[in-house]
Amino acid sequence: MRLKKGLAGIVLLSLIGFAAAGCAGNKGNEGEASSSSSQSPTQSQESGSASSEAPTEKTIYTMGVEESKLIWGGSITKKLTEKTGVELKYDAVLGDLFQKWDIWLAASDYPDIIRLDNEHLQKYIDAGAVIPLDELIDQYGPNIKAKWGDSLNLLKHDDGHIYSLYSVNATKEAPANAKAGFVVQYDVLKEAGFPTIKTLDQLYDVVKAYAAKHPKIDGKDTIAFGAAMNSWTINVFFNNAGISAAGRPDHGNFVVEDSGDVHWNPVSNYTKDYYKFMNKLFNENLLDKEAFSMGEQELKAKMAQGRVLAAYAPSWFSNPPEASLRAAELLDRQYAHIPVYFNESVSDHSNAMTIANGGTHEWAITANAKNPEKIIKFFDYLFSDEGQILTQWGIEGVHYELKDGKRTQTAEWVKQKLADPDAIFKEGFRSEYTGQVTNWFSIGDGAKLADGDFATPITQESVRSEYDEKTLEVLDKYGISTWADLLPPVEKVPAYLWQLPPPSDSKFKVVDQKLDDLRRKTTSQIIMAKDDAEFEKLFAAFVASAKDIGLDMYEESFTKIWKDYLAEYNATLSK
Repeated sequence: MRLKKGLAGIVLLSLIGFAAAGCAGNKGNEGEASSSSSQSPTQSQESGSASSEAPTEKTIYTMGVEESKLIWGGSITKKLTEKTGVELKYDAVLGDLFQKWDIWLAASDYPDIIRLDNEHLQKYIDAGAVIPLDELIDQYGPNIKAKWGDSLNLLKHDDGHIYSLYSVNATKEAPANAKAGFVVQYDVLKEAGFPTIKTLDQLYDVVKAYAAKHPKIDGKDTIAFGAAMNSWTINVFFNNAGISAAGRPDHGNFVVEDSGDVHWNPVSNYTKDYYKFMNKLFNENLLDKEAFSMGEQELKAKMAQGRVLAAYAPSWFSNPPEASLRAAELLDRQYAHIPVYFNESVSDHSNAMTIANGGTHEWAITANAKNPEKIIKFFDYLFSDEGQILTQWGIEGVHYELKDGKRTQTAEWVKQKLADPDAIFKEGFRSEYTGQVTNWFSIGDGAKLADGDFATPITQESVRSEYDEKTLEVLDKYGISTWADLLPPVEKVPAYLWQLPPPSDSKFKVVDQKLDDLRRKTTSQIIMAKDDAEFEKLFAAFVASAKDIGLDMYEESFTKIWKDYLAEYNATLSK
């Protein structure tokens, strides 16, 4: 069922305001005593409070993660172990994450807890590699049920079982730390007189002028515009960028029309127009010459060096390089986050919000895990109000203090975060993501707990308190308080297409792989075209080849998935 199956819950939640590697199965549990239900705190479903009685025995569970900076042993994670008796042994995946997931599955050698996207989750379900969670949640998950409410059905698959958990979005508006996807260096804007930039042509003009005047930055070649195509990054820098410039909601590699018809975005006019922009950059030596061969870490490293003037780089991607720039006191090399469009007539609907954040970051318990009851109790604690405060706010007196009965980050902790970009990892505030950019099953920035206070410290005041003087200066030049002020109003969408499971038949999978191979083979050729005539010829040939592969069937399959979901959703709304 997945999303399309939990419609009664979706409607109710809408009405109440949106109230890895090398893990040899369960080896992380060797020598550890199993726990019973009495060893984990008992939470109240109404208040989300947890018992102060801590488990007497500790169990170590393995978890493969993508983020290499995650550690267990900071003040937050130590407190989690104290409260739940669970310790996670992080093992960072090196190389291609999707390939690693497949290798684990093929060898039946996966960690106790695994984070998957919905496509790989289905593979694991089909292989019996992950266990159903619904009965465990029913017995040991009062806080999970309380936070999800009737929308717990949202988590169910077609067989009626729940196999994964992720963050539920209880927020009513965009968080104060939301940012546009395109970024431009402060110094570029300063030299140009802090101009208004709304279009790709205006962005092109300012970076071209700056690059011509500053061909090198700190002895290294200036990169006017950065991008990366290796592995999954092609979806961000060569797909999502065009969708953003068109002001469309992020349905992944797809465009969903108002009619419900679904189209593969790589063959759309949005992609063609964006490729044309990149072709212009390439032919004037403004596009990174290594854009077609490098991936995530290489681009982040170049941005952290301060020599990438502009890029499409959403905050989840640009935040780490910016933290490094601040640590190196290269404040002028930080980035303004500006909405940029194909033209000034674009109507921006990109600032969309869904009810839940599943699809790519779903936590599951594998068949190798011993005593899964204890893992569910651990998850349940994370969903409790006490767990939310601990993982999002930290420890009282260290990370936050109470002022007039409200939680406020301490000045010392704010300074520590600004001085050390890895402080949030060291303290344990970061986990493997549990939906979009949320950690530890956050219920969302702007959401409130039972005590009436915010679930996370992300407010306009807290966001501004963490800005350095250079950022405040740039914001003042544009007459705004935070980068979120540049975004359009939030629009609620029933779901993102990428949150729905793709078709599972073998014919579809063959077409899917061939289309991906075609895109990867031809994208660089199109963008490197020497003139307009060659560009048009190559793009037309790409579209024709996609149709020959089976594009029509591919789009029809996704259209059916989307329309079936909407039909059920709308039918429930009308009841």
